Amino acid sequence: MGACASTPTRTRNGSRGGPAGSDMIRRAPSSIVIHVDGRMQELKLPKQAKHITSQNPNNFLCNSETMSVGTCVPNVPEEEELQPGQIYFLLPLCEAQKPLSLPDLCALAIKAASALGKDATEYLKAHNQARAAVGVEPLKWSEFLANATSRLVRYQRDNKACNFANLTSGSKYGGNQLWASGQSVTPTMVVDTWLKEKDFYNHTGNSCVPNHSCGVYTQVVWKKSLELGCAQATCVKDQSSLSICFYNPPGNVIGESPY
Repeated sequence: MGACASTPTRTRNGSRGGPAGSDMIRRAPSSIVIHVDGRMQELKLPKQAKHITSQNPNNFLCNSETMSVGTCVPNVPEEEELQPGQIYFLLPLCEAQKPLSLPDLCALAIKAASALGKDATEYLKAHNQARAAVGVEPLKWSEFLANATSRLVRYQRDNKACNFANLTSGSKYGGNQLWASGQSVTPTMVVDTWLKEKDFYNHTGNSCVPNHSCGVYTQVVWKKSLELGCAQATCVKDQSSLSICFYNPPGNVIGESPY
């Protein structure tokens, strides 16, 4: 399994973020099911929808990305394969023919956010451990940035086969991204890959080792960046994933040191 990392070109001299190959531990693909009571269940794939509905006969399964206000919630067919990285909801059968209201959708979003909080915690922990190692204050999680990265990785998945996004196109945030072939990766694996560039950063000279990139690492530990938001999408057909983190304020400002 291969991986490539990238950061925006809003960098100081010598730290342009280009592809950086690395090896990575693979994690089996999985889907997330949010139960009626808010409980989260992670399902290792491959599995069909009937695997979960047969165990919950009074409920039906719906795909979070097909739900919208004012329309009836589509039922996932029992023979359909669950998709890697996708979030599904189990809802009572009595809700199957009812148009989804805005309060109902908000309530489901709150359940999902609560259940999925572990990813945010993992991204933060990996970042803040690296920052603590160089005496930098910890980042705080931003749902606004997380939502922005979620929209971007979903767009790249649906339209660009999980290829790198253009993080310099009018964005006011700093950004790191990781493309990985094969199966999905954990937040810790994502950040650990970026941290490998630490070996190529010379703090005394505030520069990268010749013929190497280090801007991905310096964005992780950039002292003036205060907020973090991340997301990941999986491309089933291409057997790859794309992970993106946004940072506010952005780092890698030309002429400045990260810490």
